[in-house]
Formats: sequence, C-alpha cells, structure tokens
Amino acid sequence: MTNRRHLFISALLFSLGLFSFATYSSADSALSVTVTPPLFQLTIGPGESWTSALKIVNNNTYDVTYYAQVVDMQANGENGQSKFVPIIGPPDPALAASELARWMTISAAPITVKAGKTMDLPFTVKIPFNAEPGGHYAAILVGTQPLAGSSTGTQLKVSSYVSSLLFARVKGDVIETGRIREFVSDQGLYQTPNANFTLRFENTGNTHLKPEGNVTIYNMWGKERGKVLINQDSNFGNVLPKSIRRFQFSWEGEQSVFDIGRYSATVTLTFGQDEKKNISATTYFWVVPIVPVAMTLGTLVLFLLVLAWFIRRYIRRALELERERYGVALSVPMPEAPKPMLETMIEPLRVGVVDLRKVTAQPQTTTQSPMANEAITMQEGISLGEFLRKYKLFFAFVIILLVCVAGLWIYLEKVLVPERNFNINSVVSQEENAASSTK
Repeated sequence: MTNRRHLFISALLFSLGLFSFATYSSADSALSVTVTPPLFQLTIGPGESWTSALKIVNNNTYDVTYYAQVVDMQANGENGQSKFVPIIGPPDPALAASELARWMTISAAPITVKAGKTMDLPFTVKIPFNAEPGGHYAAILVGTQPLAGSSTGTQLKVSSYVSSLLFARVKGDVIETGRIREFVSDQGLYQTPNANFTLRFENTGNTHLKPEGNVTIYNMWGKERGKVLINQDSNFGNVLPKSIRRFQFSWEGEQSVFDIGRYSATVTLTFGQDEKKNISATTYFWVVPIVPVAMTLGTLVLFLLVLAWFIRRYIRRALELERERYGVALSVPMPEAPKPMLETMIEPLRVGVVDLRKVTAQPQTTTQSPMANEAITMQEGISLGEFLRKYKLFFAFVIILLVCVAGLWIYLEKVLVPERNFNINSVVSQEENAASSTK
C-alpha cells in the first residue's frame, strides 16, 4: 500500500513538473523582441569615432531581460542572407584593418526592459588609423539569452535573436564598380502573360552598393505592359563587396488574346555614392496562347484559300467575257487589238451592273454578238434576289474582306493601348526579415 502511495505521489509530481515546464516553454516561445533602427549606415574616416544608440522595445506584458553582442557580418549566398562571425580570442593582425566588430564598444551586461517600455543601448565605433578604405560590416544581436558562439569563430548560427545591421564606409580609395551578371526569364515561351525574372547583380568593388532602378516590360509593338521598381524607397537591397545579389520577381499581365508575340524586359540600374553609374540589360520572351493562335492561324489560312479561289473565279470570268466579246475560242488569236487592262479588269463587275438595268430598247432581229444578245435578253430586268443568287460568291468575298478589315482594326486598337493592368510580385528581402521581430 505504501509503495502504491509513493508511486502515485511520484507520478503526480512528475505531471506537475511536466505541466510547469510546458507552461514555461509556452511563455518563453511567446517572447518577442524588437530593435530599431534595423540598419545603421555611416561614412567615416580613419581615426574618427561615432556614437549612437539602439532602441530595444519590449512588446511583452511582463519585464524581460535582454542580452546584446556585436559580431562581424559577411555575405552568405545570393539571396541577401548574411552569416555572423563572433569575436573570439585575440585579434588577428592580418584582420585588424577590416574587423568592424572589434572597433565597436557596447555594454555586455544584461538589460532589463519593463513591460511595454523602450530602452536605449548606446554603442561607439572608433575607426583605427590603419583601417582599409571601403565597406565594413557588423551586426548587433539582441536576444533573451547570452550569445554562445562557435569555438572556431567561423560562423554563428542565430535562431532566437534579432539584429541591427551596421554598414560603415571608411573614406579613402573607395572603389564603386558593379555589373549585371545575369538578367533572364525562367522560360522563353509562355502561354499566358505570366513571367518570372531573375536579376543577379555583382559588386566588384570594395564597398557596398545599392542598385536602384526599374524593369520595364514591353509588347512587340513597343507598348509598356508592366514596370517593377528595384530598391526604391527602401534602405535594404544592398550588395556587399565581392558578392552577388539575386533579385527575383514575377510579372502577371492582363489576359488579352490580342497581346501576343515577342515581349522584351529591360532593366536599368543606377548605383554609386561618389559617382552615379548606369547599367542596363534586356531579355526577351514570347507570349503565345496555343489554342487561340491555332484558331486564328486556321482562320487566316482559310481566308487566304477562299481569297485565292475568288481570284481564280474572277480571272476565269474575265476570260470568258473576252472570248464571248470576240466570238472566238481562247486558243484562236483575237482579230482586233485587246481592250485596255483597266477596262478588262472591271468588265466582270460591269456585267453585274447591267443585270440590274431595265433595258428599254426593242430586241433586234439582226445577228449580233453574244454580249449584245445577253443585254437584249435582260431588257425586262432581273429581281434583286436573282441578282444576289447569281453573284453570291462576289458578295461573300466582299463580306469576308470587310470582316477581316474590321478584325485588323480591332486588333491594332487593342495592342496599341498605351497601358494595361499588371501585377508585380517581388521576393521579400532577407535583410528585412532579419530586422523584424522574432518570437
């Protein structure tokens, strides 16, 4: 009985302990921290110092203790991500002129911020006289636990900290050079006006660059069909020295059967603080909806076949009229000079007009040409219905021609519209994600 009681008490204590741990973990997971500003940028000379403060905002309903530490920052990949390198051990003489984190002074003591309050965390940057000109980069990490770095100091994995980045530009022989490494669409042919683009910008200088500009999309008639702004009205999107930054976005144009054909997308970028430099690149792609285009081409081919058939019928009728006029077979030379070309071309149309006339002259008994006999037999005239039935092919040709002209007019009116609706979806900057609140 005693053993059972001990077992029950032990199980109860274990359950209470597990519940308490779960409650603590849940509360800890709900902790949030916000730092502002998310990015510091300064231009400073060797031997100079600069002091500022980082604001830590406690958005929780209880007091929280935070810890801060300065680390060096390097580019990691092409998506704007960074890796943080903590300061471990004595300074390396080979890196003494480039490690920005070692030039910064910040309090390492715990910082307790009251619920819903804000506290300033001051820090100072002092640039040594032998600092290398160009860009130097560091980050101030703020979290709810002391930062534990790798013993090797090569890279620090940060999962529960937010960062405020520091971009320092040391005066001197600063090199601002860059190029568009690649600008392409993910496909060459689309069935709908939806395209994905990749822009890769390479910084070949020794300081960070922020390429700004836009990508403009045009249809085959040179009319604008979309524009995406790059790094405008934003403090992020910087490209660190000796690295490549990838920008990705998707374009979704207005669905229109008329806007088909070859499209072009032109990117124009401006960068540089001391001297503005411009670069551009263009890529091409096709928007061809297979089913509508196949139907359109089929209709066009059918129209050309019908047009060719009408032309052959017209020529055959003109030759028949000429043969009747001279009363000879086509293989026999004509006894008199041929009529002018223009008169020969309008003869089949003129005969159709004769059919509608009411000939008042009395029939002659003398022998006349077949053309005259045909005119005499038409002296009583024919009805409009008989005329339409006799020349139905001609009227069908006229109707088809008018429909094609109207279709061409509508097409040109649609494709030459200066602007259409479009959507641009850009990938969120990793720098912006790093500067947001974490939980």
